[in-house]
Amino acid sequence: MKKIKNNKLSINDLPKQVPDFKNSKMSKDRLTEQWLTQWIISSLATNKIKRGDILPKKHAIAEYLGIGVGTVQNAIRYTEDKGYLQSKQKTGTLIAGYSNANTIKKQTSKRDAAVCKIKKQIIEGGIDFVMPPAAVLAKKINVSANTVRLAYLHLCDTGFLQYSTGKSGKKMLRVIELPEMPSERSGSHTSLVEKTVQDLSDYITQNMNKGDKLLTRFELSKILNVSVKTVHDAVNTLEARGILHSRRGRYGTVIAQMPNEAEIFQPMRERSIFAKADDAIFYRWEKIENALTKMIKEEFEAGMKLPSMDILSEKFDVSTNTIRKALRMLANKGIVDFQRGRYGGTFVLDIPEEENANAYEWLAVTPGFIPVGMEN
Repeated sequence: MKKIKNNKLSINDLPKQVPDFKNSKMSKDRLTEQWLTQWIISSLATNKIKRGDILPKKHAIAEYLGIGVGTVQNAIRYTEDKGYLQSKQKTGTLIAGYSNANTIKKQTSKRDAAVCKIKKQIIEGGIDFVMPPAAVLAKKINVSANTVRLAYLHLCDTGFLQYSTGKSGKKMLRVIELPEMPSERSGSHTSLVEKTVQDLSDYITQNMNKGDKLLTRFELSKILNVSVKTVHDAVNTLEARGILHSRRGRYGTVIAQMPNEAEIFQPMRERSIFAKADDAIFYRWEKIENALTKMIKEEFEAGMKLPSMDILSEKFDVSTNTIRKALRMLANKGIVDFQRGRYGGTFVLDIPEEENANAYEWLAVTPGFIPVGMEN
């Protein structure tokens, strides 16, 4: 049976009239979603496009509209939610409605899983409960801050959350309606990245040994039948679990421990007398993380913007990659947050708390200086 080849649309197929982003009260992603939806409906009706046609690349659409790729990505997700588009691995974003024989089962997205978790938070908080910042909640429910932002937008659109201005003039996200308690099944579906993590773990267990060098992301994408980006996310997850360890240059990513050994207790690096050579890289960014924490405590307030990575790199005399790793750890702790765009950067979310000092410390005291009455 001959395989049907999908037609790739070009930028010239899109409407000549683009959204007026400057004078609209709607957000850019919502305005783009509305623009895409109207174009799809009218073009299908006039046979200018057909179901199964592939949308132009996201970066090409972003350049055509003069907006960010992230904004286009969000708009496409919203349009997918309405059923007008469908993303397919290794193919692209297709006009929805083509033959069921060519469709693939879409797994629960990270955003949908986050929505289920956030609904439980909403029910616990009740009406008028103020939702925490995206970065703070992201750490609590173990997803990215951007996934939480997308979930927040979805819950605003569905009428459960609403932005309001507090007495201080700061925008807050409040609960205006309580949803039904999501079923255990609705939040238990495995996302594509999570499934790839399991598939990659199985592949490592069956085909590799501790210390082996992992295949390239491109090779793994062919073996696991997912995109390179999905493989990259899965590798990052296994790195966080200590199963993989990425090293610079030609060394690549190596198997630090086998997946079935991941639960075995490992001594903390800072409590070990000696460290392996391939672990030495950790100490640098950990020290920079501590230095950045101290700098934020002493010089910054919540809401202030940190210097660029290049400036911090020069200040602490380390690479920008080391700065990036340290900032990522601070973001996971809810201390900083990353914002994209023209006015983006790294912003302070919260000032770190002072750590409690040890109650006792060992001191070397010269006998002649022992105060009277404390000889014993």
